Amino acid sequence: MSPSQDVPNDDAIKTMKLYTHVERIQREVKSRFGSEAIDPIALSEIDCMHYEGNDAIEDVIQAINLNSSSKVLDVGSGFGGVARVLSAQSKCTTVAMELQSDIHNCAEDLTKRCNLSDLVKHVEGDVLNYDLSKLGDGPSTFDGLVSFLVFLHIPDKLSLLNSCANMLKAGGTLFVEDYYRRSSFTDAELESLSTDVFCQDLPTQDEYIAALESAGFDNIQFIDKTKEWATFVKGRLAKFEGNKESFISSHGEPTYASLHYFYKSVVTLFVGGNLGGVRIIASKKES
Repeated sequence: MSPSQDVPNDDAIKTMKLYTHVERIQREVKSRFGSEAIDPIALSEIDCMHYEGNDAIEDVIQAINLNSSSKVLDVGSGFGGVARVLSAQSKCTTVAMELQSDIHNCAEDLTKRCNLSDLVKHVEGDVLNYDLSKLGDGPSTFDGLVSFLVFLHIPDKLSLLNSCANMLKAGGTLFVEDYYRRSSFTDAELESLSTDVFCQDLPTQDEYIAALESAGFDNIQFIDKTKEWATFVKGRLAKFEGNKESFISSHGEPTYASLHYFYKSVVTLFVGGNLGGVRIIASKKES
């Protein structure tokens, strides 16, 4: 595949309605926190888009054994919520890498508001071709690499995982939450995955594990999260619908309609039974 097919760009990924109307984040921050300094844990209720909230981030801290001497790369860091909670809770240094300019800029501002700029550094770019020398680092820099629901946007898993391995120290830990293909998708599911979730060519479990091994990872844990995530996305949709009037009052009907469409589409995909959710924990081989 050509690079344009492999790497999402700002314009193309905006077909995913989670990434439209991003001004809602600044509006919500202003409403809740005004112009005061912000606690990153409280902020995570707004700026974290992954499943199962801060419990999942605590699992990262335990899996990688993060502390003040650790350095972590967060790939596809979005509004920076994961990076800020990681660093606030463990005191690790986190590099937050985000491709979309508007979201990157918002994330950087929020980190300043949380007084975490010493621990969280934001960079704009994609993991497939980012030059680590821009950070004053070379290859094999990070103790851990984390990514939540981002790898699904990049079809070429082997190139992606090779890039990840290049950035990790020997023995470093990969912690990824992603989608995978449990069984064949219907035509309608393929269309929804492509348009609504900006996702193509999801691997099966065996294909994913083979790509991890080829990229130089071992001690691979492929933890199925389908049941938990199906429950989570249903609950998210129900909560969002229950808060409809308040949300529209704050953000307007178009923003509500856009997010509602996305949340409902994801529920439909999980209910179909062919889409799977997975947590992958793996180590870069020592030699």
